[in-house]
Amino acid sequence: MEDSIKSEFITWMKKAGAFDVRVADPSQGFDRVPEEAKPLSLWPQCRSVVVFAIAMSPDCNNIFLGPFAPGESSRNLGPVPENIQSEDYALGRLARLFLSSVTLKGMLWLTHFDHAVSFRSPPLKIAAYESGLGVYGRSGLILHPILGNRMTLGVILTDAVLEPDQRLADFEPCTNCVLCIENCPADAYDPSIHYPEGWSYDTCTRKREEISNAGYYCHNCFAVCPAGQLSDSDLLRIRNAVSISPEHNFNL
Repeated sequence: MEDSIKSEFITWMKKAGAFDVRVADPSQGFDRVPEEAKPLSLWPQCRSVVVFAIAMSPDCNNIFLGPFAPGESSRNLGPVPENIQSEDYALGRLARLFLSSVTLKGMLWLTHFDHAVSFRSPPLKIAAYESGLGVYGRSGLILHPILGNRMTLGVILTDAVLEPDQRLADFEPCTNCVLCIENCPADAYDPSIHYPEGWSYDTCTRKREEISNAGYYCHNCFAVCPAGQLSDSDLLRIRNAVSISPEHNFNL
């Protein structure tokens, strides 16, 4: 019964625009989360943490104008032009609206079948890791086996009992790669120590603020990451298919 509900729910979420959907057990694996941010602290009725990924256009998550960028003309060092800022802002706004749409449609499905939901959310990256949606890269980004980091994450807490998924095993995209570390202008990472112990939040934040105050945008760890199996053209095709699909606006 649990498997049937989960299967139907995942089908619904993918019709709404989610690329991948996984489930974490709220009572296990959230050890690094502050007590007040754990799923069962946020909402004691929670029985499943639904985590989903939406494939992002490369314009949103893989193109940047930042410091110490590697070689391409579209990724040169320099102040971000105003028209790029406005386009990036608009894309960001649209991405958040689409995420909200998928989240709401998931909640509507659950409540339609008499399951309660909560708008509160534990930290997204930890939820994604615990659900098996992705693994932590060297820089702390969550990397999906197909999408890499070019995705946005959403979470729904529900009292529906859904079979939890396991953490991803045998997926190690960073084994022979240190691009994010080499291109970090803050030198915020110790390559000999795994994330999160090898990352300095304070060092990273100070440098990002310094770069931002100078009119730059530091997005290097996202942009140089080669993880994932889809090209930019693949991601654009997925985005366009979802945006024009008649199944995007369906009714219960």
